[in-house]
Amino acid sequence: MDSLTLLLLLTGSAFAAPAGVSSTTGPDETTVTLSAAGDIRLDGPIAAIARRGGPGAPSRAIKGELAADIVFANLETPVTTRGDKTPKTWNFRARPADLKIPRAAGVRVLNIANNHVWDYGERGFLDTLSALKRGHWTFVGGGMNRREAEAVRVFKVRGLAVGIVGLTSTHPEAAWAGPRKPGVAYSDFDRIPGIVRRAKKKCDVLIVSFHGGTELAEYPNDIQKAVAHAALRSGADLFLGHHPHVLQPIEIYQGKPIVYSLGNFLFVSPSTATRSEAIVRVELGRGGVKRLTFVPLDGNWGRPKPASAAVAAQARAALDRLGAFEQRPDLLVFDAPQSAGKPSPDKTPRGP
Repeated sequence: MDSLTLLLLLTGSAFAAPAGVSSTTGPDETTVTLSAAGDIRLDGPIAAIARRGGPGAPSRAIKGELAADIVFANLETPVTTRGDKTPKTWNFRARPADLKIPRAAGVRVLNIANNHVWDYGERGFLDTLSALKRGHWTFVGGGMNRREAEAVRVFKVRGLAVGIVGLTSTHPEAAWAGPRKPGVAYSDFDRIPGIVRRAKKKCDVLIVSFHGGTELAEYPNDIQKAVAHAALRSGADLFLGHHPHVLQPIEIYQGKPIVYSLGNFLFVSPSTATRSEAIVRVELGRGGVKRLTFVPLDGNWGRPKPASAAVAAQARAALDRLGAFEQRPDLLVFDAPQSAGKPSPDKTPRGP
């Protein structure tokens, strides 16, 4: 045995994985992958692109980047042709056939705890539940009562049980589920610990999806931070946020990752600030989250595509406003195109 081998044997225990990351112990270590993207709006420009080019047209350029054992996104559209329009600035509504759009992208799990699923009232929400069930979708964050809305969905992949819970802090309050009332899972601070603890008992790894925050804000607000911290303290392994429509920074809290906002996905917003998007590919094991790889996208007016160097640099800057990449290079990876750190003039044409 040479001196180098002896030194490695004597000091091997010093290289244990940091808190919140499971070490890879060998070829038998179970790894399950999850890809998560941001907001999906199925009507408007996205539906128009799909009508012209088929349901796979909006996601064609990035379907490979999204591929994983579990593919998850936020459905920000009720699926209904009925109901009374809720008084608000923006109301969305899609046809059941439009659910082929996220399915063509490879999405299999949808969060419905958000501020648009009630855009056409209870009738529209109930139609949405029916459409998702008829389409054999797995969804989180909503149901016929509060118990259903708060329930964890568990995916068993290669012996690993991965759970997902959906919550929201957004209005309208009429959309919040009650003991005997259909609706979405409201992030009541008194209930979060119990929701998370009950869910974690049913799975090896738990992800909390949260819809909340301030639209177009660069940083998470106090409610986002409080919900995220409460969820991780109660046993969640990963917190994934959406609603601001822009990328927000990653935080490491008690050794666990918080992604406050993944921005848009299949969604066209009027603000150019929403152009920079990201998919996060998560590697999961029995010890929790092993690695997160962020893949920057250009929203491209409803046809997301791999980001140019300039757009990728914007995405990395937004995600790293709290310095998480430097803090945890063992846990966080940014999958940048070459020269992403050196922004160059972007000449991408506007329009679908």
